[in-house]
Amino acid sequence: MKAIEVKNLKKEIGTLRIEGLNFTVPQGRIVGLVGENGAGKTTTIKLMMDVMEKDEGEVLFFGKTLNKAIKEEIGVVYDEINFYEKINAIKIDKVLKGIFQSWDSDKYFQLLDRFKLHKSQLLGNYSKGMKMKLNIIIGLAHSPKLLILDEPTSGLDPSARMEMLDLFLEFIQNEEHSILISSHITNDLERIADYIVMIHDGKIILQLDKDELLYKYGIIRCSEKQLQYIPKNVIFAYHKTNSLCEVVIKDAPGMKEAYPELTIDGLSIDDMMAIYIKGEK
Repeated sequence: MKAIEVKNLKKEIGTLRIEGLNFTVPQGRIVGLVGENGAGKTTTIKLMMDVMEKDEGEVLFFGKTLNKAIKEEIGVVYDEINFYEKINAIKIDKVLKGIFQSWDSDKYFQLLDRFKLHKSQLLGNYSKGMKMKLNIIIGLAHSPKLLILDEPTSGLDPSARMEMLDLFLEFIQNEEHSILISSHITNDLERIADYIVMIHDGKIILQLDKDELLYKYGIIRCSEKQLQYIPKNVIFAYHKTNSLCEVVIKDAPGMKEAYPELTIDGLSIDDMMAIYIKGEK
């Protein structure tokens, strides 16, 4: 079962073009959507949720197009909370109880206590991190099967980020649950994601099992002369700085065996994105 299936999604808005995106979120898995600021991550999520109108394409949730019943099964968390600043968490509970049939007040208040959010404090007095925590709690409190999270850990300190990542891992313990998480904090995705979808200038440049990305890909730092001897079919991207080349390769284990004289280091998602964006493909 696919929790999300995105088919040929297109949108032109200003200078950004979303160009025929195709990807899936399998049920029971966490998929990380990564890319630099302006790559199209937030726009993609808004198109998926019909917040913005698509030019072309189709998005299926659990095999169906988006409707009111399906929305009950999706918890969407954007990077900003859309509530009046002079409202508190108690009033938010009353409002959302009338919107979501499956709203669980007990769960909502338990999570508020767990993350030490004051129920009677006005939202305008919350810090950015507190607002993001509240936003995530709201996304979880109607017992969704699918979470769609847009930069959910931005604005959180390292300790709070770890708490939230643990919460997402708890959520995914139920095999019917799935998560799509957009983030530029790639360390978070390296910790929890099963698959990575990398987007640049509105196009998917890579989608792959995270473990394959981290263990089969590598980075070679070499001279321009050495670059000429690296087989082109294993090069994902490279960047030249003066006399040094940084080369992202697709088959690190095979290259280590074939070229023992080259130093091949492990690769982070940040390394891969930076070299692809500023380098040559």
